[in-house]
Amino acid sequence: MNKTFLEYVAEDIISKYGTDLSRIAVVFPNKRAALFLNEHLARIAGQPVWSPAYITISDLFRQHTDLKTADPIKLICDIHKSFTKCTGIDETLDHFYGWGQLLLADFDDIDKNMADADSIFCNLKDIHELDDISYLDDEQKEMLARFFANFSDDIDSELKKRFLSLWSHFGDIYHDYNRRLTEQGIGYEGAIYRKVVSEETLQMKYDKYLFVGFNLLQKVERVLFSRLMKEGKAKFYWDFDEYYMPSPSHHLTTSPSHHLNTSPSQHLTTSPSQHLNISDFPNELDNTDRDIYANMRRPKRIRFISSPTENAQARFAANWLLENDRYKAGRKTAVVMCDESILLPLMHSLPPEADKVNITSGFPLAMTPVASLVMLLFDLYTLGLRKKGTAFNPHYLKKLMAHPYAHHLNISPSHHLTISPILHHIATLVKQVGIATKPEGDALTQESVFRMFTILNRLATLADSGDLLVDNTTLRRLVSQLVSSSSIPFHGEPVVGVQIMGVLETRNIDFDHLLLLSCNEGNMPKGINDSSFIPYTIRKAHGLTTIDNKVAIYSYYFHRLLQRAGDITIAYNNSTDNGHTGEMSRFMLQLLVESGQKIDHYSLTAKNQPTPLMPKAIEKDEAALSKLEEMSRLSPSAINTYIRCKLAFYYQYIAHIKEPDSDPETIDNRMFGNIFHRAAYLIYKDITDHSPFIEKTHIQAYLSNRKLLASVVDRAFEEEECKTNNGLQIINREVIIEYITKLLKIDQQLCPFSILAMEEEAKVYTQLSFTIPSGGALKGGALVSSAPTKQYNLTIGGIIDRLDAVTDKQTGKRRIRVVDYKTGNKPSSAIKSIEEVFDPKNIASKHSNYFLQAILYSLIVSGSKEWNAANDPVSPALLFIKQAATNDYDPTLCIDKHPISDVTVYEEEFLTKLKETVADMYSPDAAFTPTDDRKKCELCPYRMLCGL
Repeated sequence: MNKTFLEYVAEDIISKYGTDLSRIAVVFPNKRAALFLNEHLARIAGQPVWSPAYITISDLFRQHTDLKTADPIKLICDIHKSFTKCTGIDETLDHFYGWGQLLLADFDDIDKNMADADSIFCNLKDIHELDDISYLDDEQKEMLARFFANFSDDIDSELKKRFLSLWSHFGDIYHDYNRRLTEQGIGYEGAIYRKVVSEETLQMKYDKYLFVGFNLLQKVERVLFSRLMKEGKAKFYWDFDEYYMPSPSHHLTTSPSHHLNTSPSQHLTTSPSQHLNISDFPNELDNTDRDIYANMRRPKRIRFISSPTENAQARFAANWLLENDRYKAGRKTAVVMCDESILLPLMHSLPPEADKVNITSGFPLAMTPVASLVMLLFDLYTLGLRKKGTAFNPHYLKKLMAHPYAHHLNISPSHHLTISPILHHIATLVKQVGIATKPEGDALTQESVFRMFTILNRLATLADSGDLLVDNTTLRRLVSQLVSSSSIPFHGEPVVGVQIMGVLETRNIDFDHLLLLSCNEGNMPKGINDSSFIPYTIRKAHGLTTIDNKVAIYSYYFHRLLQRAGDITIAYNNSTDNGHTGEMSRFMLQLLVESGQKIDHYSLTAKNQPTPLMPKAIEKDEAALSKLEEMSRLSPSAINTYIRCKLAFYYQYIAHIKEPDSDPETIDNRMFGNIFHRAAYLIYKDITDHSPFIEKTHIQAYLSNRKLLASVVDRAFEEEECKTNNGLQIINREVIIEYITKLLKIDQQLCPFSILAMEEEAKVYTQLSFTIPSGGALKGGALVSSAPTKQYNLTIGGIIDRLDAVTDKQTGKRRIRVVDYKTGNKPSSAIKSIEEVFDPKNIASKHSNYFLQAILYSLIVSGSKEWNAANDPVSPALLFIKQAATNDYDPTLCIDKHPISDVTVYEEEFLTKLKETVADMYSPDAAFTPTDDRKKCELCPYRMLCGL
């Protein structure tokens, strides 16, 4: 490869200024290139060199003003104050925040391009003001006239009126905002730049300023460059290629305003040469030297790689580095990420041979454990407080306590946590983590904790001063936004080893071997949008930055990166899911059309087809048998789980792997049922506290007073710690009110009846005795072999939704019902026999698990002296609220269409099947096998453990 651009710059600097460069400042667009240039200077000089000062363009501006650059949130808080003052609109900071970011970006662009804010934000109603804008040429005036013409007709329409009203205040906001910031000694970047170049007596520290590798020059930079050049203090080094430039003879004569573009690429994209300013700021290097500026059309090996995923590209990078020993070329090899979110999979894919790697992108703070900890703490101290701040919601507390840093925290609820105390409190907790983890010596942990503490502390300071006035939701969003834009720099020797870089870090640096990853449209150029309060035509007429400028900048980055490389591989994601368009970058298409280079196309494919994992049975070892021995109680739910899938039973009851908790901000089926059950309990508890019998008048009191009914449902929501603060919950609230209404109407037909017990009051248990041979099981109630047997006695039972006593309409006698409320769908097919209740094939399709529980509870009640001293018949009842008709509806459970008016009829058969099932559960020879019915697996919480 030819010499790099920075090598040419270094040679020129040494030849012109010698080795004493102490009075010279080299100014770059970014910091990275300074390290490479410094090394070239030392090597080329061949003797000790008094190095120049290396500064970025932003540093240069900041060194010459007393104003400090304010942080983004402070800037938005102050622009909000100016907005409300100038418009009289009492918009909250929460709602204004997005507007503020947009308005600040517009103000910044106005100042960096030194435009007249008053002219830009002139009153659109007075179109004649255009006649007074003498500094605009005819083309610019015509452009503005076309825009203003949109407002000449129907000017009083509501939308246009509101836009014009807002627009008319922007100039006042701009001036008030800048006064407000200046009084505090702070400013946004554009305002600071403009103030610096507006100083008539600007004193510059160094004798010479060498500006290296710039592209787009905004007006403030052009003014500064021009002033320094007139003083004989500025020299310029431009990096370009004649491939995307006009002919050399035009380089010094074509005005920058004409975009310096004669290449055939104009129909595809804005030319990367658009903003090179060689005519105004002459190049110190020879523009006609083809060794420097004619490299793009030299023979290159170029490959385009299409990939089905981002991770596949990251894994390919490892193969690419090993291929032809590219990694041995060290810093002459670069992997450039057009989308820096690929960094983590790329880091994990690096081959061990590439032991020296320099990563210019920082590690994302959002990917660190402390970031997830902070989000969990925000949830806990905003959404997770209950009982007026005296306790935590268990759901949020459990999620926090599962975090690996949770054991370092000393947390306690508080009802005084408004925005400022929340921030201070969470910052203190983060500091606790930093202190506790310091002995571990993990540099990444310590750095991430420090960064997070700094962010929270700054927000807390803004909240203390009254600048940050937002609600909890916006505060969480702000923290998340700040965290997602923060990174932790890697430490290392930047000029040694393979370079892994983002696109912006590549400016001024050349490579022999180049791999671009994620080079998709949307990444290259980077997601360009033109969001602004200032319309495109006005931006263009006043010389502000437009979308064309932004595309041209990325076009320059892309082509400049490729121009001196000889070995180029460009990968892109060709999938169209997860937000990917599947399109290669427009710049890749441009290479295909214009470059004249031979470009090879390849696709990444997986060599092995994925084989789905099949669930495997788990044999009963000593540990599993010991766990079974420890189970003193067995619930109907556990038995049903075993019938449905023995492997699921193992995960839940032997391995004790818990299902994930439902989110209290949403209502799943289980939570919906809990709220309904609680509301029904509250109503009947109120009635039974005053009367031993439920009369029609008691129920009518609720049916005729919807507010009373709604208040009970709201209390049920509160007791189940489920909030009704969004649309879905409000809908669910109305549905539950309707379900409770339907239940009351059904029950009104039974009156008078009595409720014996409900919920926790209706706990029913009995002893289940069975034996199994040590080497066999029961089958059909008989032992398989005459081997020694083992006796088991288990407590079996649970809690009944409602135990009531009604008058049987057929016999006129008292009958006890074990009522189970069901808010789901009623099974379409009926149970024909007790055997079907224990058949795994029916337990999902016919809801036979409901039958097992209802019959079991009914048998326990039937033989209970506490609940059935008079030996009344007992019936199981499944009350499906959703499908229940109110006229003569009877929820009594049926087998083969025959209502179970007395459950003892099925006692012997039921207990035989029950003992056989439980004996199989305890048998050492019966493995925990998975179900054969994959439909059951679809909603199983353990399906991932089975590889499904």
